[in-house]
Amino acid sequence: MVSFQPFRGFVYHPDEIKRHGTLLTSPPYDVLTDGQREFYYSSHEHNFLHVDLGRVLDGDVDGMAWHERSGRLLKEWLEGGVLVRTDIPAVFLVETSWIHPLTGEPLTRHGFIGLMRLEEPGPDAAVRLHEQTFSFHKMERLDLMLKTQAQLSPIFGFFPDPGNASLNLLYSLAADRLPDIALKDGAGEEHRVYFLTRPEEYGPLTLALSRSTVYIADGHHRYMTTLNYRRELSLKLAREKAPPLPPESPLDYVMTYLSPMGDPGLCVLPTHRILKTSPYGNDELLRRLGEFADVRLFSHSDGGKGAALETLKEKLQEDSKKGLTVFGLFLNGADYFVFVKVKEKAKEALSLERPEESSLSLLDVSILTNVILKKGLSLTEDRLDDPDCISYVSETAEALELVEQGARAAFILNPTSLSDILKVTEAGFVMPRKATYFYPKVRNGLVINVVDPYESLSAPAARRAGEGAC
Repeated sequence: MVSFQPFRGFVYHPDEIKRHGTLLTSPPYDVLTDGQREFYYSSHEHNFLHVDLGRVLDGDVDGMAWHERSGRLLKEWLEGGVLVRTDIPAVFLVETSWIHPLTGEPLTRHGFIGLMRLEEPGPDAAVRLHEQTFSFHKMERLDLMLKTQAQLSPIFGFFPDPGNASLNLLYSLAADRLPDIALKDGAGEEHRVYFLTRPEEYGPLTLALSRSTVYIADGHHRYMTTLNYRRELSLKLAREKAPPLPPESPLDYVMTYLSPMGDPGLCVLPTHRILKTSPYGNDELLRRLGEFADVRLFSHSDGGKGAALETLKEKLQEDSKKGLTVFGLFLNGADYFVFVKVKEKAKEALSLERPEESSLSLLDVSILTNVILKKGLSLTEDRLDDPDCISYVSETAEALELVEQGARAAFILNPTSLSDILKVTEAGFVMPRKATYFYPKVRNGLVINVVDPYESLSAPAARRAGEGAC
């Protein structure tokens, strides 16, 4: 059973939003390039990225020294009224209007933010995770959470919605009122947030979730980090012989954004793999791939990169619809793009190795990981877990640019479908890292949750010193 609760979230003061709304929020820290980070740092002193991913400064003892500064900065913002707390618990309905980056179609996604009870991952859990996680990211986020004592950005999940009952409710709730927060971000996406404070408004949503399963779309690292934070803080309190925690302690919950599965704005983009280094030259790399796949070169020495790239994209989409496993490949220093079609015998061999994992092993991202990267290019699990070896982007143009700037290669994938995600998670399996890229990301800074383990979600929270009201 999924337990979902309203909470007293912290939001930017209305005056901050009125004066600087476009400049305050940021995407999740792990999807930003160096240039994008600098853009958000310089946009405003109260941009949320200053807390979520502070700058590394000369003289820092290590790459996480900024965590201490984030903790102090967040405290300053809370005490100074930059961020203020809602007077009463709420579920935060969020409308996000955006333009699909691949099709140009205008879309709006509906979701809502509240606190979801934590569960240990497992095949029978009501909250399902579908991706592997990186060790470093979990360690880094845990240290930041210990320094800030806050959940800075929500987990992003979706849930089945028979008859679109929850989606239609969200439509009607947003239609009946003006938003409590309205802003356009630096990427041109519009965000409208409505505070649902009455049980008759959010009650049908929490009831529907209690009968449903939640699938984590984005934020696997943050979910696991919150579990680790609960363990760490519980051990600390036990060592200090602190009083027992109250019922419904926020320590047992994670801030979560949920969207009904039938929402037309719920979109999955591909996650392309950037191979940063490799000991193999282009000829040797292609020879190794040739053991497991048929390769075809699309030269751009004559007709130009644009025409060759469009031909490659069309071929990827066309053959994917036929049920074939295909990838694009950009190689550093090459005057061609590569179309990679995995041989059926290679797929059959992988299925025989893992007959109990058929729903997982035949996904494009699994075949790329287990056949192309592990067998073809001899990458170990440790190397796949190393951000200095593999990175991830969702846009083809960015992947090509990174290769032109020095990355060894980029593998271009088709997106994983929602139906495939459900098949894998329902079977109890976990996809390779970064198998999906849900878009748009939930904006950081719309709502945050400061975690006081001695508050109770079942009782009104006392006003803290220095809190504002909203």
